[in-house]
Amino acid sequence: MGKTVEIYGFIVSPPTRSTMMTCEAIGIDYKLNVLDVTKWEHHEPEYLKLNPIHSIPTLVDDDYVLFDSHAISAYLISAYGKEDKWYPKEPRLRGIVDQRLHFDNGVLMPSFKSVGVPILFGQVPDTSVLTKLKEALLDLDKLLGDSQFIALDWPTIADLHCAVTAMSAEFMLPDFITPRVSAWLRRCEKALPGYEKVNGPAADQLKGAFGSADFKNLVKQSNL
Repeated sequence: MGKTVEIYGFIVSPPTRSTMMTCEAIGIDYKLNVLDVTKWEHHEPEYLKLNPIHSIPTLVDDDYVLFDSHAISAYLISAYGKEDKWYPKEPRLRGIVDQRLHFDNGVLMPSFKSVGVPILFGQVPDTSVLTKLKEALLDLDKLLGDSQFIALDWPTIADLHCAVTAMSAEFMLPDFITPRVSAWLRRCEKALPGYEKVNGPAADQLKGAFGSADFKNLVKQSNL
């Protein structure tokens, strides 16, 4: 039996799926321990012992605990990756991958979260957050440029993260996705190991969450 790590998370969460896809990319087994954030299971005392700031996902590798999906992906590649194509060791290549990871962590994912979390809890987000999400997706388009993938000429963990976030936004606001980003997402569907396996089960939940009449009316009224 090979190595198995544990992931605590919620399948609708893009960072949880990015972590799962990192495991798929390097061929390491993982067990997903589902936390239903709508029931505040990520605030239960047992989970807070692992992650006192109650974010998701959290990785448990034997006696080692790590949270933040981007840090988890970098750790998994460094610890168990048989080659460094997903997270190159060469400083200048890694610098570009890191920059794209920071873009997802600091810009793209927060803008998605500011729209998605209220909807997940049955609320209608403010119009201003739609504007920020659209701006973030336009920045993603600029970073992509004429490249086949978001950081380098081949898929890296930056694609694992940025693509899952953008794909989730595509379910929410398909008109916000530029043709160039859409084409990149279609390439990622084919090139990223475990893409359908990991994201498929979340698709119906995402469509259901973002298909409410109230949300559709908000988007229509925003004129974005």
